[in-house]
Amino acid sequence: MKIPKLLKLDKPLVVFDVETTGLSLSVDRIIEIAYLKIFPDGRMLKDDIFLNPEIKISEEAVAVHGITDEQVAGEATFKDVARDLWGIFENSYYSGFNIIGFDLPILKREFLRAGMNFEYHSSDVVDSKVIYNYMEPRTLSAAYKNYCGKDHYDAHSALADVEATAEVLEAQLEKYEEIRDWDFIKKIHYARDERFVDNDRKFYWRNGEAHFSFSKYRDVSLAKVVRIDPGFLEWILNSDFSEETKNIVARALDGKFPEKPSLTGRT
Repeated sequence: MKIPKLLKLDKPLVVFDVETTGLSLSVDRIIEIAYLKIFPDGRMLKDDIFLNPEIKISEEAVAVHGITDEQVAGEATFKDVARDLWGIFENSYYSGFNIIGFDLPILKREFLRAGMNFEYHSSDVVDSKVIYNYMEPRTLSAAYKNYCGKDHYDAHSALADVEATAEVLEAQLEKYEEIRDWDFIKKIHYARDERFVDNDRKFYWRNGEAHFSFSKYRDVSLAKVVRIDPGFLEWILNSDFSEETKNIVARALDGKFPEKPSLTGRT
């Protein structure tokens, strides 16, 4: 592996990924952690560890990763292996795909529950998704270069942008036969992450029930907030939230809660 030489590592790099019982950093737990530890001299250690989270795995999480309560019931808990994992993760760089927003924070919380303060700094993180988004920007100019092979010199001139967009669309239609089907176009435009209730991701599903993903009621069910603090929901209705969010809240206040569609299986 060329990573140690290319990055000029002065300490190990731990590339890792976790699967969890759900989306909540404060409530959910790690049920699988896989890592590849790369040392500056090129040595590598790797493992894939399953854990008993001691809480129920949400049905939405099972639909994504396929790991059930029964499969991990007999495994060690995070606390049982925390000291070993500490030895893997301490004093290292950390890498993965989109680890900044979820994997690292939930790992930190697991260590805290085990009585260990896992500190990391942004300068120690090499997130492949951040690199991908930076190096392959999703702009009209980038799309024009990619699909049409030309530079978009008049970027942000309205007419030039319109003409470039039409050329990009034509090139996409020529390259991807499936997008010539209107049903496919509708599918990809209105695709939704099945873990969330809405496109704004203000609510997420947990065992078929809508839960807040923001505010002081983060990780609390919408039904419970209706019971204990309807005034908070009235505040949402009179504040700067999307029509979709307001519609969900208004219906909840009328006793009509979101109904989760049938799960389509793993993604």
